[in-house]
Formats: sequence, structure tokens, C-alpha cells
Amino acid sequence: MRIILFGPPGCGKGTQAVFISKSLSVPHLSTGDMLRGAVSSGSEIGLQAKEIMESGGLVSDKIVFSIVKERIEKNDCEKGFILDGFPRTVNQAEKLDLLLSENYKLDCVLRIKVDEEEIVKRLIIRAREDDKLDVIKNRFKTYNSETQPLIPFYEERNLLYNINGMQEIEKVSEDIKKVIGAI
Repeated sequence: MRIILFGPPGCGKGTQAVFISKSLSVPHLSTGDMLRGAVSSGSEIGLQAKEIMESGGLVSDKIVFSIVKERIEKNDCEKGFILDGFPRTVNQAEKLDLLLSENYKLDCVLRIKVDEEEIVKRLIIRAREDDKLDVIKNRFKTYNSETQPLIPFYEERNLLYNINGMQEIEKVSEDIKKVIGAI
């Protein structure tokens, strides 16, 4: 099963992706993790990504797509995967469609919906280095302008399922399992 999981920063995508990954026995592909790996490796792409990520911006489509394409083509993704944090733009979604149409199809897109004010409070409490208030607000601004257009993109393809992310973690997981089980 090939799943895209998306929602704003701090909505619980990573947590839910781990549950889904274990449940379906498919890899959880977090572009954030893949990008952080590139940054920590000190590669040229990693250094380019680091500067953009530290300001709360989005890494270029070209950089992200090359990392995702390379990862999806590995053997452990043959039976499926969960993409967490990709695509973030309609351009990325179109490129992903082309990539997948060669061998696979996308099964569903799970959108975790949350209240922005509550999530900002959660992220401030986490107090990680990249979760300073100005960076958090910039990440939401970027998400709202770049990623929101994915909603109609995937609705038109009858792939989008909205999940209430303001519930307890277990309830969000249950709702996701219901959607996956119905596909």
C-alpha cells in the first residue's frame, strides 16, 4: 500500500506514520529524516538543505525529489511505503504521480487536520531548536501557501481522506486504520 501522510507541522504525522508502518509492514519515508540525514552527512545537497531548513523554508523540489526518488526505488518499498512530508507542493505531487505511474499507484492520501493555534502551543512546549516561535510561524505560513493546494489536487483524484488530528493519538490511529481497511 502506497500512502501519503500530510498535515501542518506538529500535527502528529511522524507518530501516526510509525503506527501505520508497523501495521502494514511497509517503510515510513520521512523526508525530514532523509533531509536531516543529508545535512548530517555534510554532502553538498545536505549543506544546501541545511541553510533553507534553519530558516523554516522549504528545500527545493529538485533536491527533495531526487532524495525521495532514490529512496522509493529501494527494494523495501516494493510492497508499499508511507510518505511523510512529501509531496509538499502540487509540482512535487505531479512529479510523484509520474514516477509512480511507471510501476505503482498511490492508494490514499491521509490529511491530518488540526487547529493551528493549539499546534503552535504544542510546538513551543517541545522547545526544540527548530521550534522557536518565529520559525514555527514561518513553517505554518509556508505550509498554508505551498501545501494547502494539495487538498483539491488529491480530492479531484478521489484519494484524499481527512483525519481529525485534534483527538487522542489512539483515536487518530483508529480513524486511520478504518480508512486504510476500507481501501
